[in-house]
Amino acid sequence: MPTIEPLTLTLAELAERWNMLPQEVLISPHALPMYFYFDGLVFDFNDKWHRANGDVSIVQTLEGHKTRQSTLEIDLQRQTMHKRGLLKLTQWEEALSDEEMQSQQAESDRLTAEIARLAELLQKRAEERQRRVRNGLLRTAPRTLSEIADRGQTRFPQFAYMPHTPNRPAGETPAIAEGAVVALEDGFPLKEFLTGADLVVSMLDVRAVEDAAT
Repeated sequence: MPTIEPLTLTLAELAERWNMLPQEVLISPHALPMYFYFDGLVFDFNDKWHRANGDVSIVQTLEGHKTRQSTLEIDLQRQTMHKRGLLKLTQWEEALSDEEMQSQQAESDRLTAEIARLAELLQKRAEERQRRVRNGLLRTAPRTLSEIADRGQTRFPQFAYMPHTPNRPAGETPAIAEGAVVALEDGFPLKEFLTGADLVVSMLDVRAVEDAAT
């Protein structure tokens, strides 16, 4: 019965297979692509909108609109009650003309619509962020590998590469382009460091190198 090969080998398994030290594998000029497991949110590096804090300007605008709209509503209520003789304005308030009140009402209506639009936009962003969950392997960046080779570990990376999928069905378009630089967020379980023990290689890559050497 034929032996079923694993899809990946750990760095330690590859080093043993090639009679090398793990560090030697990492610094080899012919080093293979290395991968690590990630369970969390993954975003295209150029996707500023969905990445962390990408909504800051919209949130600030929304809060500003809410504050202004609230002020207008209170002022309009007081002006209306004053015109009906139900309220006396303070010394810091001036009675508005009908035209001025209409202008304020129009601004309030515009802000109400804009507040609803921005709130819906932010809600849609939050929902789309949760569709960026990845539970699988990511390709390690060269700098990450260099630091692990030098020090044995590195801070858990904020960036990596989206791996290529072998034998992808024709016509299937990934949400993030294969090979693209990606930003990582909200990984679980939370890891402070990435070490050589976290690294794996594709058996397809290993076989390609071994076949080329024979």
